[in-house]
Amino acid sequence: MPIHYQPVECKSFLHHFDKKFLPFSWGANPYRGCEHSCLYCFARYTHEYLGYNSGVDFDTKILVKANAAGVLEKELSRPGWKGDIVNLGSVSDPYQPAEKKFEITQQVLKIFAKHKNPLFVGTKSNLILRDIDLLSLMARRTTLIVYFTITTLDENIRRKIEPRAASTEERLDAVKQLSDAGVTVGILFMPIFPYLNDDFESINGLVKAVNNAGAKDLVLGVLVLRASCRNRVLSFIDEEFPELLPKYLALYKTAYAPKDYTRKIYRAVETARRKCGFKTFEMPVLREKQMTLEV
Repeated sequence: MPIHYQPVECKSFLHHFDKKFLPFSWGANPYRGCEHSCLYCFARYTHEYLGYNSGVDFDTKILVKANAAGVLEKELSRPGWKGDIVNLGSVSDPYQPAEKKFEITQQVLKIFAKHKNPLFVGTKSNLILRDIDLLSLMARRTTLIVYFTITTLDENIRRKIEPRAASTEERLDAVKQLSDAGVTVGILFMPIFPYLNDDFESINGLVKAVNNAGAKDLVLGVLVLRASCRNRVLSFIDEEFPELLPKYLALYKTAYAPKDYTRKIYRAVETARRKCGFKTFEMPVLREKQMTLEV
């Protein structure tokens, strides 16, 4: 399926949202839509706001915010901007394949670096290593955390659920290189697919691998079957693992797996974390943190 890139002029780059369970209240996206085509993507519904569908259009019709860096410079220069932490990549991967061509993410990173603005960066791509020198510099001057989504060590499953994203091996290598360069790296171990990557061996293997790579944090999440991805995921299970479909239908009466199941998974991951020596990760207290960083 061909990819269509549509350059657009954005009026604003930063967007505010109020989710008390998140450690940030500002997001930014150099692109809309995402070429990684992840089966489980929670953000697909956002493409409908742009007049596209949440299926093929989300994967193939990519909006490129050509003027993002200039708009961001104005936003961060405003007297009322308080230097709040921003999540770069809130509804699409900032290092998806489009970034090789357009380099919008690199441009906005330079603006964030200039203003020493705290930043979270979320990705599934090892393309981020292109900017390792810039990220290393930012890590010395402000609060910077890069989060890699890593769902499984099983490359066969990974290819099926994240068909155009970097391999797990490539992501683990990127975690190590960034960590060695002084960048704080965390892992989004999500989603955990029931009966696919939720067994004891899979959980322990992944936690050990990311710990060995130098990750400082690991956040987990069990698969949620929201309306925008429910049929897609269930069709995938029916096609690839038909013996599991009755179990999925029984488990997902609603969008969420039952609490007794999720508690079991959280306990298993916490046990693996402790076994590997992961400490409880505390989100940065930004005002105090900033005072101790390189000027």
